[in-house]
This record gives sequence, structure tokens and C-alpha cells, in this order.
Amino acid sequence: MGLLRTTSMALFILCMFSACQTRFASNIGQMTGLTLSDEEKITQVLEDVQRGMENRRVYQVLAHVSRAYRDRSNRDYNELSKDLNFLMRNYRNIRVTRATPRIQVQGNRATVIDTFGTNADAVDAHTNPPVSLQGQVVILMERYKDTWQILEWGPIS
Repeated sequence: MGLLRTTSMALFILCMFSACQTRFASNIGQMTGLTLSDEEKITQVLEDVQRGMENRRVYQVLAHVSRAYRDRSNRDYNELSKDLNFLMRNYRNIRVTRATPRIQVQGNRATVIDTFGTNADAVDAHTNPPVSLQGQVVILMERYKDTWQILEWGPIS
């Protein structure tokens, strides 16, 4: 039962984090010397999370997750870290496709609605199933200094 729960949580995490890719050019502000909008900063964060997932770099993903993170399953930052480590050990060839996210900023908080497709191969197909999922997620973010951090993400309910 513990392995099944861990595998299920890992698959859920893969889908949630993998939804963090975008086709929007993230370095426009850097190239032009213009100040980035909040939406552009959020886009950069989500692109970096996506790269971290595809490259299986837990630290790169967690760099954008708030220590105050808590999702609807009541999982906190430390539990998320454990689940991500499990996922990165047990899956490879993580591939993500996404539609352009809807980003709504209100003060120091933002809500992102993301539509995605995710595929990944299990390192051991006898232990873990391959991943082929699609759907929508909601990502809640909070401004921290000059960047944005993920407070929560999960399915749209």
C-alpha cells in the first residue's frame, strides 16, 4: 500500500510540475533592458520548473517552491521534496507539452491555470507504470522579493 501511494503521489507530482512549461520567450526583458512584468516573471519561473522536471533536477524545481507550500492533500515542502526525489529516481524521458497558461495577478498573489500533456518512461516498468496524462491544473503563487514562488498546485475542482 505504501509503494502504491508513493507511486500515485509521484505521478500526480509529475503532472503538476510538468504543467509548468510555456512557449512564451522568457528573456525578452533581459534582452531589451526593460523591466519584466509580473506575468513574464511568473512565466520564467514556470519555464525553469519545467526544465528542472525534464532534466530531473529536484533542486531546480524546489528553488521555485515556497517553504510555506501546502497542497490540498496537506503535503508540505518537505513531503513534496521526498515525492520529487522518488519521481526523479523512478522516471526518465519526461516530456511536456502545454498551451499558453492563463495568469491572473492580484497584488502579491497570482493564480495560473495551465493545460498540459505529460509523458514519462518508468526506469523499471515492472514496478512503476509509464506516464501519459493530460489535463488542467491551478497553480497558486506568491511574490517573494523580486520573484514568484509556488504556494500550491493541484487539479482544478
